[in-house]
Amino acid sequence: MTGIVPGTVIVTGARAPVALDIARSFRALGWTVHLADSVPATAARWSRPAFSVHRLPPPRTAFAAFRAALARLVEATGATLVVPTCEEVFYIAAAAPPARVFAPPPDVLRRLHSKALFADVAHAAGVAMPETQAIDDAAALAALPLDRIVLKPEYSRFAAATLIRPSPRAAARLRPSPAHRWVAQAFVAGEELCLWTAAHAGRLTAHALYRPAWRHGRSAAYAFEAVDWPPAIDMARRIVAATGATGHLSFDLIRTPDGAAVPIECNPRAVSGVHLFDGSALARAILGESVPPPAPGTRRHLAPAMALLGVPSALAARRWRSFRNQWRDGRDAITRPGDRWPAAGALVDAARFAALGLSRWHSPTRQTTADIEWNGGPIA
Repeated sequence: MTGIVPGTVIVTGARAPVALDIARSFRALGWTVHLADSVPATAARWSRPAFSVHRLPPPRTAFAAFRAALARLVEATGATLVVPTCEEVFYIAAAAPPARVFAPPPDVLRRLHSKALFADVAHAAGVAMPETQAIDDAAALAALPLDRIVLKPEYSRFAAATLIRPSPRAAARLRPSPAHRWVAQAFVAGEELCLWTAAHAGRLTAHALYRPAWRHGRSAAYAFEAVDWPPAIDMARRIVAATGATGHLSFDLIRTPDGAAVPIECNPRAVSGVHLFDGSALARAILGESVPPPAPGTRRHLAPAMALLGVPSALAARRWRSFRNQWRDGRDAITRPGDRWPAAGALVDAARFAALGLSRWHSPTRQTTADIEWNGGPIA
């Protein structure tokens, strides 16, 4: 490491395993680390050596209180950097001084997060995107060639509402409006890959391209494997340069049969690719130092999800050998030698989200972002 002086960082979104990995990376670099979230974040609280984990108001429903509490926390800790990891990034970008936040400004975040506007960002960067159209009324929806498109809300996450080449009956249940637009995107055949990047003022400092090896439906993966494919990195580098962004830029993309890297959406937050790094690499990349990508074939998994979701899925799909190999050859991203309690904490967190979701008629996945997600509305 050259030229990096240890300081104090606040890593938000402590509920997420990616936040714990980033916190550990900054600690490895000698920084003082504070974690923060608007939920209990048991996995982070149970990590050892212990991190300071702070509770903030929910930004989606109490933004003024969140902004004030965040300002107090920054002042009390003397933090020089705030690193958002989940969708609280939109609220932090609106609340904190830009120089202290590892995130693009709100207008750039909006263009990246919107599945309609991101197509314009990609085109401006010279990156080919599937034909993408915003749908805000029933007539526009009825005119679509359903057998050749993918439908998804303009602002969404985890592919929870995505419809791939939907039936007329499924499409008829949608209620697009100017306030709740949907996006119709031309279906692209090929292999789906995911890419996490760290950007600094339009420069790529780190990237991790990976294959989702095991996932819950079409939601986020809980086992992943690093791959090497330069066209995907070139695609990301063009978009990062065109936006001049600083922060996490993550992409879902398709590797087409003819070898094109076609992005289908961007998530301006941390994703599972961060688990593929070791030591202080994540922290150094976030601070602006270029670091090498994980070696192809590197495998990581989330052990609690592997046990609760992966085992029954593997048995039902008769893929036990593949699943066993993934577990054997990979490493748990939540625990470390001498720090096993976060795995139990992750189960507590998952149970809490499931119980809250059940009480509010939400899925557990939806409940994980209920207090931090941003769907395009004003932040005030």
